Order: sequence, then structure tokens, then C-alpha cells
Amino acid sequence: MGKLEKPSYEELQAYVVKLENKVYRALRTELINRTLFDIADSLNTSSTLQELYASIHEILAKLMDMTNFYIAIYFKKKNAIRFVYHVDNHDEKVVKWIENFTRDRSLTGDVIMAKRPLLLKEKELKRLGEQGRLKGTVPKIWLGIPLMINQEVMGVMAVQSYTNPGQYSESDVDVLTFVSDQIALSIEKKKAQKQLEKAREKLIRSEKLEAIGTLAGGIAHDFNNTLSITLGNINLAQMMVTEPELTQILDDAEISVMQAKELASRFIVFSKGGVILKEQAKSKQFITQALAEIAQEQLISYQLEIGQIPESIEVNTFQLKEALKNVIQNAHESMDETGKVCVLFQLHPGKTDFVVISLVDQGMGIEKENIEKVFEPYYSTKAFGKDKGTGLGMSIAYSIVKSHQGEILIGSNPGKGTRVDIILPICQDQELPENQSGKPPGKPPGKTSDTKVRQTSDKTQVPPFEGNDSDSKQRPKVLIMDDDNMIREISKKILNRIGYEAILAKNGEQAIQTYKKHLTTKDPIGFVILDLEVKQGMGGAATIKELQKLNPDVKAIIASGYSSDRIMEDCQDYGFALAIAKPYSMKALQSALEELSQTVIS
Repeated sequence: MGKLEKPSYEELQAYVVKLENKVYRALRTELINRTLFDIADSLNTSSTLQELYASIHEILAKLMDMTNFYIAIYFKKKNAIRFVYHVDNHDEKVVKWIENFTRDRSLTGDVIMAKRPLLLKEKELKRLGEQGRLKGTVPKIWLGIPLMINQEVMGVMAVQSYTNPGQYSESDVDVLTFVSDQIALSIEKKKAQKQLEKAREKLIRSEKLEAIGTLAGGIAHDFNNTLSITLGNINLAQMMVTEPELTQILDDAEISVMQAKELASRFIVFSKGGVILKEQAKSKQFITQALAEIAQEQLISYQLEIGQIPESIEVNTFQLKEALKNVIQNAHESMDETGKVCVLFQLHPGKTDFVVISLVDQGMGIEKENIEKVFEPYYSTKAFGKDKGTGLGMSIAYSIVKSHQGEILIGSNPGKGTRVDIILPICQDQELPENQSGKPPGKPPGKTSDTKVRQTSDKTQVPPFEGNDSDSKQRPKVLIMDDDNMIREISKKILNRIGYEAILAKNGEQAIQTYKKHLTTKDPIGFVILDLEVKQGMGGAATIKELQKLNPDVKAIIASGYSSDRIMEDCQDYGFALAIAKPYSMKALQSALEELSQTVIS
């Protein structure tokens, strides 16, 4: 047997190096696999994107030096780069955005455009620094890796060293490239999770508002019915007394009832029945007049800046002014009622055919965890009570903007101020009534009405009727349809007092029978007052259709506690001559009937 030759020192050294490399590669492979697992797991353990970025940084630091590291996200539609995570022991101040990265060249932008890793060493970095291509201190070495999803760049991660020009090698490029897909996937999934959470929170808030709206609308309707009875009795008492002091007491009581009516109308905004009708309004005229009126009413200082805006926008001016007032009040109070509220009105920079009204204050701001609570009903940082917080202002603003098919966004920096953006479409899709089919509901074919449409006002001054029995006989009978017995009775007493004979019905079916019965006599019913909604039986909208079949010229008034209902806003399209909101005063009722009388005469 031949004797084995002893390996040389060089051969032994080469073998050891080969073995070390093999062990190193095995350990490196195990470490990389572990890194991939940890990155995937961090998606579940991180509650926010910032936590995920920090976790990725910590995990990658086990593979190589990550002292100076950042992650940037690419926004393709905006042609912009946002630096979302940055840790640097040399440059504390960092650029947050590169708005036009193809024009404002940078190393990060080069990686995005090339769609491949970029390893730059000291000499090349110096040259680029002299060209102004670097945003901060020039490093000794820089490595950028694209984060890819479906062959498209969604961001970049980069590391750099200011002291060691040989800190990173092609091996590091391979390692980071290998784990980059998992990092991109984790970031994308976390972004999707956060968007889903926001959408879910928005849906919950919307459902909560809708539920409260249904409740609030029903309460407001019943509340207005109760106020109608109270106001009716006050009006009757006013006609009976002559003592000045007692007269003043009753006048004050009437004012108080009307203030309660105004309060109830705020709840109607939440109601699903509270449809808001819009009209073309001159943009500049609307914003200047609305702000001037709000400033005068609330003693608020403001500064208005108008950018490029359309000549007109489609809004409900009354409701939108209410939304602006509520937001401006909040802004004013956040500055201890001393500073100016800045208002900017312009075309939306990112949404075609939309305008945005931005309201900015320099007040105390809102903590991040409370931002989403701002639009919740009854949430307020102020004490509750008269002239203090009720927690409804921002909720009402939210509901009004939503009904305009718009969006309201809020951003705040605690201690520095808050910005509220009211985003509105320039033109809006009007919601059609459910029963509309080519012709306005309630109008018989071929019939058009020349009756003036007007919602009666309680401010109308009409002297009380002082006629005798012969005058009463000359006046037409009035059919009152309401499901509340007390309202029917008080309405009858009031109508008798002002010279009309009242005939009562508790629902639409009874009203139709009664009206039909009187048509066969020589003394038919002249006017009809129908309650919009009844709890049992046919309501006003359905009743008027049947009455028009009996008499196309029927003169009817629609009455409701839902003062913002579409029928109330546009009553003539439904076959009514006038609309009157509950609770209505005796003067308002008399004014409406007098107006109907004039249409009969004409």
C-alpha cells in the first residue's frame, strides 16, 4: 500500500477557508430565512406602519450594519416620494417629501426609475454631491434597494455609512434584495390593513350617525307635535286675555316654544327623512355673505382667501352656512375666542370637479387619539350646558356635508392648531323621490299648477280675525288630517277662532272619505291641511294623490315636524300649494289660509 501524501500548508489553509465559507453560507442562509420569518411575523405584531418600519429596521440590523437607514414610499400618481422612516446618526433634519422626483433628482429616485439596486462608493458619491443630487451630508458609501410588488416599485430602503467606505458589498446587495420582496409585501399588507380599519371605523361612524339620526328624527317629530299643542294653547290664551302683564307672559312663552322648535330642527339634520335640496349659488357671493353673517352673529374674527373657484356651486346655502358656523365656532373657541379663523376657498388640488373650504385655527389642537371622535354626537371637550358644548356641532356639520355628497376631513397638531377641509362637488346628483317616474309625483297628467310655492314663516304678521258668524259662513271649510287627537282638537279651536269651520280626520283614509262625502253636497271642503306622516294609516303624500283624483283643483297644505323633508322643501311637485312646519303659530296658519284664499279668488 502506498503511503498517503501529507497535504501542504497551503492546501490545508484553502480547505479551512472553504469550510469556513461553507459554514458561513449555511449560517447566513439560516439567518436570512429567520429574517424572512421575522419580517412576516412583524406584520402581525406591529399595530401601526411606524411600528412595522421600526421592526424591519431592528430585524435587518441582525444581518448587517443599519446605523443609518431609511424607507421611502413611492406615490406614482403624485410622481412623489415620501420618506416615512428615517434613522440617521449624522443628519437629524430630513426631507419628508420630494414632490416631483423625476425633476428633482435624488439617489432614491434613481433606484425607483432603474428598478434595480444601486451601490455607490465614495468617489461617485462625491461627484453626485457636487451636482446637488444628494439631499444631506455626503456619505462614504450608499446602498439603495427597490421594494417591488408585481414588478412595480412601491418604495425604496437604503443604508449608508459616513465613516467606512467599505461597509457594504455585493453580498449585502444580494441579501437585501433577497429579503426586499417580503419587506414590500409586509408594508403593502399593513397599509391595506390600516385602510381597511379606517374604512371600517368610517362605516361604524356612519352607521352610528344613521341610527342616531333615525332616533333623533323620530324624537324631533314627536317633540314638534307636542310643541304644536303647547303653542296652540298659548295662541288661544293670547286671544282671550287683555291684561298687559299676562299678555307679556304668554308672548314670552310663545318665543320660548319657537326657540325649542329651532333646537328640534337641528336634530332633523340627522334624520334619514331630512333630504337637503340644493340650488345654484354664486360661489364668491355665498362664502363672503355666509362668513359675514356668522362673524356678526357669533362675534368671530376671520380672514378669507379665495383662490381659483367656479362661478357657482350647487348647495343648500342655509344648511352649508350652518355647517360652516359650527366648524368656525369650534375653531374660535379653541383659540380662547381671541384669534382669527383663516378660511381658504379654492378648487380641490387633487379632485377634479370639487371645491374645498379649508378652515384653519392656531388653537390648542386635538390629540391624535381623539381626532376620530370629533364627529361623534355628544363628544365635546367643553363643559355641557347653555352657551357651552352640546357635542352636536361637528356631527351636524358632518351630516350636512355628507348630504351634499361631500367629505369633511380634519387634521390637527396639538398645541399648534387644527385644519378642517370641507370638500364639496361643484355639481351634484339630485336624489329623485322613490315614486318619481318621469312626471313630478302628485301632479295629474296634463295639469300644471300656478299656485305660489312658499313655506310659511312664523314671522308673518297677520292681524287676528275679528269677523262675525256671517263672515264665518263665507269662509271655506278646512279639513285637518292629523293622527294626534290633541293637535286635531287644538287646530279646530284655533280655526274656529279665526273664522273657519274645521272638519277633522285622523288619517288619510278618513280624510278621503270625508272629502268625498262633502263633494256631493252644496258645501264642499275648501282647503285641506294634511300631516305628512301618520303612525297608523295613509300619510299626507299618498292622501293628496287620491284627493286630486276626486278634485284636480284641491287646495292643500302639507304640515310636518320634519321641516327638511323633500316634500316640505318642494311641495308643489307633490301636489300641495304650501308647506307649513310644525309647530306653527296661529299667525302662520292664518297667513297660509289667507294665501290659499287669494289663489282661489285669482
